[in-house]
Amino acid sequence: MGSDYRDLGNNSRLLGSQPPCNSLFWRSIMQRTLIALWFADIVGYSAHAAKDEAGALRLVEILQALSRETVPRYKGRVVKFAGDAVLAEFPSAELAVRAAARLSSQFTEQSAATGRAHNLRLGVHLGDVAVAADGDLYGDGVNAAARIQEAADAGQVMISEDVWRQLRSRQEFRFEHLGERSLKGIGSIGLYVVTVESDATRLPSSNIANDPRAGEEKNRGIRSLAVLPFVDLSAERDQEYFGDGVAEEILNALAKIGGLHVPARTSCFAFRGASVDARDIGRRLSVEAFLEGSIRKSGNRLRVTVQLIDARNGYQLWSERFDREIDDIFAIQDEIARSVTNALGLSLSKREEGDLIKQSTSNVEAYEFYLRGRKLFQKWTRQNIELARQMFQRASELDPNFADAWAGLATAHVHLFGCDSEPHLQKARQASARALKLDPQSAEVHVAAGQGLSMEQRYVEAAAEFERAIELEPTLFDAHYYYARACFKSGDLEKSLRLFEQAQGIRPEDHETAYLAGLALTKLGRHDEARCAQKRALERVSKYLELNPNEARPYVLAAGALARLGETERARQWIERAMSLAPDDDAVLYNAGCALALLGEEEPALDALERAIDAGLAGGDWVPRDPDWEHLRDHPRFQALVARLAGS
Repeated sequence: MGSDYRDLGNNSRLLGSQPPCNSLFWRSIMQRTLIALWFADIVGYSAHAAKDEAGALRLVEILQALSRETVPRYKGRVVKFAGDAVLAEFPSAELAVRAAARLSSQFTEQSAATGRAHNLRLGVHLGDVAVAADGDLYGDGVNAAARIQEAADAGQVMISEDVWRQLRSRQEFRFEHLGERSLKGIGSIGLYVVTVESDATRLPSSNIANDPRAGEEKNRGIRSLAVLPFVDLSAERDQEYFGDGVAEEILNALAKIGGLHVPARTSCFAFRGASVDARDIGRRLSVEAFLEGSIRKSGNRLRVTVQLIDARNGYQLWSERFDREIDDIFAIQDEIARSVTNALGLSLSKREEGDLIKQSTSNVEAYEFYLRGRKLFQKWTRQNIELARQMFQRASELDPNFADAWAGLATAHVHLFGCDSEPHLQKARQASARALKLDPQSAEVHVAAGQGLSMEQRYVEAAAEFERAIELEPTLFDAHYYYARACFKSGDLEKSLRLFEQAQGIRPEDHETAYLAGLALTKLGRHDEARCAQKRALERVSKYLELNPNEARPYVLAAGALARLGETERARQWIERAMSLAPDDDAVLYNAGCALALLGEEEPALDALERAIDAGLAGGDWVPRDPDWEHLRDHPRFQALVARLAGS
């Protein structure tokens, strides 16, 4: 392990030499068991990180992705990740050594993509450990494995004499006896370097599917699932957009299933590159399981590896590897989504059965441009939305019958309205009309059309599009969310409130719907309920910011909630934080103005509103109805700014 990882003698909390406390309570709930376990870390990681931090983090990503794929295939469990290290447990010494050898060789091979090959060192031990209620391991056996790993050289799998005794008669293992070594905190112990014949490290990909433990876990009623971003393992590391797109397609498909809660992309993708224990992922996303994977793309060949992990204990429920031509990407996505539903024991309705993953284009190049556009659009800046528009445009040119590309193009034009003199709403209308003609059964296409019509203040027509989208896909969050906004702008506050509440039911962790429901309640004069809604929004923002601490918009929305709740100093701090993160974002500037108006700071509020308009704000129908500006309605400068918005 890297020198920044720990001193074993001083960090028992991380390595587990002692339980969380020595009380009778803890000892009574911890089970003791004899297991095989190993530690692995990256050789020279600290020195590498000092010279190339991004490259070092890339090595950690590779190690974690390979560990999550390899360990469960040998019926093991990843106990924890810590920096550049991993601790794993196995039911037998044989499986532990096979997995260690496999991981070592794969890491050396795949790390070469970073510019040069790197090595692991692994220490395998067989010992008695205490298993805590959360699955963590404690005891001298854990420390012994770590000390054995520290004694290994680059590329070596080192084992204790106890492990050697279990394997010494096996023909596929070769041992080099190193004699007795004195290890810090452990004492004298016999050590061996083991090598494994290459064929002995390979297990069939279906191995874990036949594990009885997986079948037991399968029927435990998991009804919440996250989809994490797929790690890009391509040699050039230029396929992140593709991995994100595939993961998001699967996420969106699973989110359509009734009775299954799937957190939003922004929450799930916050774990990109993070060294986080499975149980912590489950806790922070409030899910019982998560899907993770990796993608390696080379020419027309594609390898997608996925694992379904039980977030309650870290065990794998299902895994598979797909080695296909890239033309099969839609089939792969569909197989993954259906395999997840089978592993969770979910029954699909007829509508859900036929509506998981649809092949939206047969042109792979067009699909790749579309995924690039999706990736850029999610960054939510004018510049990136303009780049996304270009990607969607190119995708529609490559395949003029690609309805999703036309819908993406329409949505990009809607969000670019007001930032320049281009007729974005007219172009959005044309693109959405084309998308509707190509795929009138797509809920997403109807949402894109509804957004454009709402921006044009054609609310009756917009409502028809949103209603059709909800009819086609009742659990589509965007349909309820944008319909609610359209109703708020048109003055139908009761319906707006109802739709915001329905959107919250679909995505309970969303903070914007809670905040906007509070605005609708304020306009309706239901102030006690509005206060409760603002508190809910604040709780959700706080949880969201744990995952996305550098995102400006949640801070500024929360500042409005804080101002309404009387927490003025904290509101000012969060306004400043948001403005420092995104000083030129029109939405951040507008909402900062709203919060400042609530704090009674009239001129700074109007300054922020003016800056938002200069930055491209197009809210001529929203601002007059926003209750945050109630005390400035008669202010001449506010009236002039509203008139300027209305004429834009």
